[in-house]
Amino acid sequence: MSERFKDGFANVAVAIARPIVNFLMKREIKVVATGEKITKKRDPFIMISNHFNTWDSFVVMQNIKYPIRFVATQIAFLDKGKKFGMGVLARAIPKRVGKLDMVATRKMFNYLEKGYAIALFPEGDNTFYGETLDIFESTGKLLKKANVDVILVKQKGGYLTQPRWADYFSKKGVTYTETKLFLKKEDLKKHTASEINQMVEKALYHNDYDFQKEHMIPFVRPKRAEGIERLVYYCNVCGGIMTVYGKDDDIYCEKCGQIGHINQYELIEGNALDNLVDYTKLQYRHIDEVIQSTFSFDVTLNLVDTKKIKNHKIGDFKLSYENQTLTLKNDKETYTFDMKKIKSPVNTMRNSFSFDYDHQTFNFTNIRHQFVLYEMLRYLNGSYKKSQEKMELN
Repeated sequence: MSERFKDGFANVAVAIARPIVNFLMKREIKVVATGEKITKKRDPFIMISNHFNTWDSFVVMQNIKYPIRFVATQIAFLDKGKKFGMGVLARAIPKRVGKLDMVATRKMFNYLEKGYAIALFPEGDNTFYGETLDIFESTGKLLKKANVDVILVKQKGGYLTQPRWADYFSKKGVTYTETKLFLKKEDLKKHTASEINQMVEKALYHNDYDFQKEHMIPFVRPKRAEGIERLVYYCNVCGGIMTVYGKDDDIYCEKCGQIGHINQYELIEGNALDNLVDYTKLQYRHIDEVIQSTFSFDVTLNLVDTKKIKNHKIGDFKLSYENQTLTLKNDKETYTFDMKKIKSPVNTMRNSFSFDYDHQTFNFTNIRHQFVLYEMLRYLNGSYKKSQEKMELN
């Protein structure tokens, strides 16, 4: 089957599926779209946007009626449903996060030459806690080399509609978008890659809690605190590590009891910190204490076939942490990972965490504590966004 046929099939499939997906999305999120209308009467471009939740690729397209290809983390394709939807129907471009991936880069440029637009989320991941993440260092180089206009879709409100860590989402959330021409291709030549990165970071930055405090939008979301252990690994009341959990709308610590209540505006009551952006920054200041601690939880371990983009389940394990080492053990096998040797950690969706180790890629699924692992690795090994990514496009 030729690439031309696959692209044609995908264009038809997306055109048919788009109103259905938009209908399903509107059952959960109301999108208020403002700004420019991007039609087919223009040259190809690269669209950039901040990244909030799994609906983002549909949210940002409300004002864009143009054939487009999204770039998505390769690990997301491990889910069979997403692999079919993104890979077959949408023809999304899978990319290894935090690693040199010239195959993906060539596909982007090939699509631009064919007349498609390319959609990027420069953060590479949707935020766990409500504030825009750092972008990849290769972003500026990519935009300069592509030499096409850059369209910005700025999102506001999407995180609190569906907090990534939460077990339950709102069914009546509101997300606001503004679409505009951000950089003309002529402007790209006037700036260095580093300057473009700074401009992109400034343009994308958003704190959803600051936005909420201005608008105070009420959310109808059941059991608002349940799932909080995916994000919170430190108790800011007693200093407990891996002791925080949620029950109904309340946040508890196993050592000191209730430490907060999440109200209908998704703000925390009864705690010194009323939002999870400030809470996340505070707990990271105690990451040394976390690294010196011990803890354990259950996970499923998978070995990833990166060529076929497929998970091979190894088994269910008890993960134990001590002395910068992860030990996974069950009745049959034991696996040990030195955290200082782990590379390219990636959080995907709510229950998946992948990384490279000794030239292999592993994936933890059925995990409720991946964020603490990511934060520990970020501290021990540095940001994966500043690793081999900086080699791209040289």
